[in-house]
Amino acid sequence: MRIAEVECAWVSIPLPVPRGLSGGPITSSTDAVCRITTADGLMGIGESRGGPLAEVCEIIDSVFRDLLIGEHAAETEYHWSRMERSLLGPDAPTTRWSRRTVLAAIAAVDLALWDIKAKAADLSICRLLGGRPRPIPAYLSEGFYIENQSLEAMVAEAEESMGQGGYNALKIRIGRGSPQDSEARVRAFRREFGSSITLMADVNQAWDVPTAIETCKRLEPYELYWLEEPVPVRRTDEYDPDTACGEIAHATTIPIASGENHIDLAECRSLVERGGIRFMQFDAIKNGGVTEFLKVASFCHAHGIPFAPHHVPHFHVQLVAAIPNGLVVETFPNDKQHVAWPHLFPGYPEVKGGHMDVPDRPGWGMEIDDAFVERHGVQVRWRR
Repeated sequence: MRIAEVECAWVSIPLPVPRGLSGGPITSSTDAVCRITTADGLMGIGESRGGPLAEVCEIIDSVFRDLLIGEHAAETEYHWSRMERSLLGPDAPTTRWSRRTVLAAIAAVDLALWDIKAKAADLSICRLLGGRPRPIPAYLSEGFYIENQSLEAMVAEAEESMGQGGYNALKIRIGRGSPQDSEARVRAFRREFGSSITLMADVNQAWDVPTAIETCKRLEPYELYWLEEPVPVRRTDEYDPDTACGEIAHATTIPIASGENHIDLAECRSLVERGGIRFMQFDAIKNGGVTEFLKVASFCHAHGIPFAPHHVPHFHVQLVAAIPNGLVVETFPNDKQHVAWPHLFPGYPEVKGGHMDVPDRPGWGMEIDDAFVERHGVQVRWRR
């Protein structure tokens, strides 16, 4: 299992219609991929979406590849620490890459190494980690901001997507405009569905604390399952995002969810201890891969916090099935939102009856389509 090659590439495909968050539109489906091959022919795949994708691939190709070639693929903790120290340790050279971008690059490599370990054992990632492959509850992520779309059309679009996957849980976007505007979006869905669905709302860091508290008071009657990332999460000398989150959590009856932009165990510990969150959304694909995910999941389990990881369900579903506090995965109408995923990853798991299957095949249960990467990708280093 000695590493013989490390490849990386990234793809960006325009969306049919821009789909917005509180801060602006999403216009393309973007993913960086990594593939590691061992001397005995095992191949592991990983993905990253956490930083500028060209920089993520540059880090993998120009720094991590040399660290990994010739090393044993099973030594995931050793490789994780070595990659992190090479760019972020006390003796590391000055680099233009942020910690966030470095951890995104580590994530892609780490996912691929775990894939190799599982394939060598002829087990799925879920089974390798001690879990049992089974259908995992999934919620639909819809209700984006689309230019000139009415509330009625937004609800109808989400209802159609929910029917296709048999969903009974839905997350929508709010945060633009006034508190009344956000309330109107939530009210439109409750009016249509009543109490028949589990409803969540994602603010995408749009509010300050007073606005968040005011809006939460308006939203409490609608029985949201959670409110996600109400305030900015970037720390400054004058602003502590976890304390701000805690103020909101203590001022409302709506459970708060966060963690997708908390990039390591230390940041997640602070969020749990001071942020008052009820759901952890740490993202293994953005932030350090399986190795860091397991540390955060164990910490949250010890504090009674369920795990509902952000995004990228085709990897996260294996991890949710493997941990005792795994709750749910976030899925999308891929024909509108993540147009690359079903084509880039043959073996992409299906959603049926509001659940995503956990593939019981070795590793992640997926591969990367070389022809798709060649047609649509920027091949930093990829087999042609």
